[in-house]
Amino acid sequence: MKRNQRVNLIDGPILPSLLSFAFPILLSNIFQQLYNTSDVMIVGRFLGQKSLAAVGATSAIFDLIVGFAVGVGNGMGIVIARSYGAKNENKLRKSVAATTIIGGILSLLVSFIGVFGLYPLLQFLGTPSGILNQSYLYISTIVNGVAVTFAYNLCAGLLRAIGDSLAALYFLIIAAILNILLDLFFITQLHLGVQSAGIATIIAQSTSAILCFLYIL
Repeated sequence: MKRNQRVNLIDGPILPSLLSFAFPILLSNIFQQLYNTSDVMIVGRFLGQKSLAAVGATSAIFDLIVGFAVGVGNGMGIVIARSYGAKNENKLRKSVAATTIIGGILSLLVSFIGVFGLYPLLQFLGTPSGILNQSYLYISTIVNGVAVTFAYNLCAGLLRAIGDSLAALYFLIIAAILNILLDLFFITQLHLGVQSAGIATIIAQSTSAILCFLYIL
């Protein structure tokens, strides 16, 4: 992968640079939603309508988690971008360190809330009792692994802060494909059920976070 793929938003015509920077971000948001979409399609194909309904019933919670992680990553990226643009290396280092700490704290907070509030939330959203346990097994796996969701989005925010929106997209595409392959393997070969779709998602997200982190290093 080319290292010098940062978009210059300071010099030259702004529109072409802005479009080339924004388009990968748009695609990244689409691919992040594909985790849950592929889980729904594969579970519905191989585990039946009840399991399909169980995973589909968690889509709102899944979107909320992803949206929150994306928002935090982009928000922290703004702070980092200002330090980078000002060529203030000391403040840049502090901003990245603060981002790491905030991401860790928020991950623990979301996991803690999930332990006590996830099951009641599913009931509040009107999840039918016949699929409630399967829905909880799937989404609780996602919530327990929320740290990797935050890790990827914080790393992606850091890359975008210095004008590189392509690298994070590449890693996300790899992870989305891996998620589909793991879904198929866990469900059709190992017969692990609905929860395995959540496990596949966490493994795929972990892969994108690790690749992103290694690229940053």
